Formats: sequence, C-alpha cells, structure tokens
Amino acid sequence: MNCHSRTFTAAGSILGAVALVTFASAGLGDTKKNTVAPPKPHNRFVTVSEFIQAKRPAGTNVSVEGYFVTAMKSGKRSATCVLVDSTDKVISAKDAQVCARGGVRCLVTLGSKGKPRWVLSRKGLLSLAMYTGTRLPATYLQDAPPKLRVQGLVGKQRATVSSVIKIEYQDENGEWRDFR
Repeated sequence: MNCHSRTFTAAGSILGAVALVTFASAGLGDTKKNTVAPPKPHNRFVTVSEFIQAKRPAGTNVSVEGYFVTAMKSGKRSATCVLVDSTDKVISAKDAQVCARGGVRCLVTLGSKGKPRWVLSRKGLLSLAMYTGTRLPATYLQDAPPKLRVQGLVGKQRATVSSVIKIEYQDENGEWRDFR
C-alpha cells in the first residue's frame, strides 16, 4: 500500500463518519416514527374533573383520561367526542346527553395522516364510544367503552381539547396502546 492509498482510505473514513453524524443529527437515519411530545407532568390529568378545575390557558398541551360517552360528526373532516370520568350511570341516550354536559369536548380531525382509524366508523372512533348520532346521541354502540388517554391542546372554551393530537386506549391487560 502506498502513501496515496492510505490518504484516500483515511479521507474516506473521515467522510463516512461525517455523513453518519450528519444523518444522525438530522434524523434521516432514524427509523422511529415521529412521536408527539408528552405534556409536562403538571398538565397530565388522571380525571376529567381535575382537568376542568385546573383551568389551563388555551393552547396548553394536556392529556386527560376518561371514557368517550359520545362521538358525533361535527364537520366535514371533524368529530366531537365527549370525554367523561365514568359511564357507569349511562343506561340510555338521555343519560348520555346528561353525562356529556359535565364532560370535556374533544375535537378530533378525521382521516389524519398516519391515523387510518381516526374515522367515524365502527372500527374507528365509534369503537371507543357509547353513543353516537347526528345532532344528539341516539344510537347505542356499546356498554363498556375502553378507558382512554387523550392528548391535545386546550381550546378557547372551558373544558375543551380543541385539537386532539393523540389517543391511547387501555387494552384488556391494562396496557396503554396508541389508537391509529
């Protein structure tokens, strides 16, 4: 091996290392999917009532746990779901309406990129709710919806998550799973 080939080998190694560092810092070599930053610990609420009492300002990133008592289409590409602490006393559509008054309204954008189940169908958002309807919750879906953790930005109106970013549900083993 002569002097020139050692120079080229060293230069190639340096260029390879620089490229690796560049790809790693730019995230181009990363195979993980983009994830949403979790809210700060003081903005994570275990109950709906805690969230309502906290009165966080609009635009704050929060997560709230509860159950969707209703899920209804509210626009061409959006659905309004109401998150409540418990669905134990909901036996009829009228009970669902009454229960929803004390809940958190969550605005979900339908058909979001990378979230094929974010549609208003039985395999989509309706699989997470108790009742649905056009203007009022009238159609019964299921008796015991799964527990949810909804992450999004606080809306301008009281007790509203205006832009849902992430929905997680608790599976039969108590593990949190992304709803995509």
